[in-house]
Amino acid sequence: MKLKVFSHYIKVWLVIVKASFRRSYVYRTEVFVRFLRTIFILGVQVLLLNAVFGDNEIYVGWTKNEAYLVMGIWNFLNYMGWSLFGVNLFNLEGKVINGEFDFYLLKPISSAWFASFCDFFIYNFVTVISGLTLIGWYMYQELNNLIYTDILLGVLSIFIALILWYGIYLFFASFTISNPRNGYLVVAKEILGITRYPTDIFGNTFQILFYTLLPIAFLTTVPAKTFMGEGSYIVLVCGLLVGLATVIIGKNIWNKNVRNYVSSGG
Repeated sequence: MKLKVFSHYIKVWLVIVKASFRRSYVYRTEVFVRFLRTIFILGVQVLLLNAVFGDNEIYVGWTKNEAYLVMGIWNFLNYMGWSLFGVNLFNLEGKVINGEFDFYLLKPISSAWFASFCDFFIYNFVTVISGLTLIGWYMYQELNNLIYTDILLGVLSIFIALILWYGIYLFFASFTISNPRNGYLVVAKEILGITRYPTDIFGNTFQILFYTLLPIAFLTTVPAKTFMGEGSYIVLVCGLLVGLATVIIGKNIWNKNVRNYVSSGG
């Protein structure tokens, strides 16, 4: 039964993605502009990292190539998140205020799922290229030192991180239902912005925080270390459990706020 439900959600999402690609053909100029923006973002990030490192090969325990890897993973998660669910959840506030969220509750699928994945933004998806480019650069530079199992586990850890990334967005967005214009998603965006840098640079006290109460180390630092051969199966399992737990908590808070939701009609 659960497999059938999962299959149904996949089919619905594929329809949404196909509709997005059809719109991208109509607005292909905007897609091209987004591609140019991707090149600009990539250039700025490379210049920034080079300015930080200067003539040094290592900064706070990380090499320049490793810093590129962390930034690349962050770009991938950030722009993939925006294309899949980020923009949708940011738009939730307007839908709650104008009453459009009422129709979400009438659909025969989860309102949390539909609010998260009701549209696919190809423009943000194009910018994912910036992340793949930086990750690819690291792999090219460290080709002789890479092990295939580390690469596979590194890729797996990125997708585990994407689950946690979604869980954080869902958790903060759930409060929008009962209290729109609260600014919580802006806070979530700022928290996630921290992870464009290795969490190691914040010291031991914050390290404990970033692996426990605020487990953002599993977003970019853990995947990067996994690529570097410093990961472990236990850490990956912990990351997966943390990600799933965050999604479940976010979903429960979402359902609680839905029960307290008062439609625009009163």
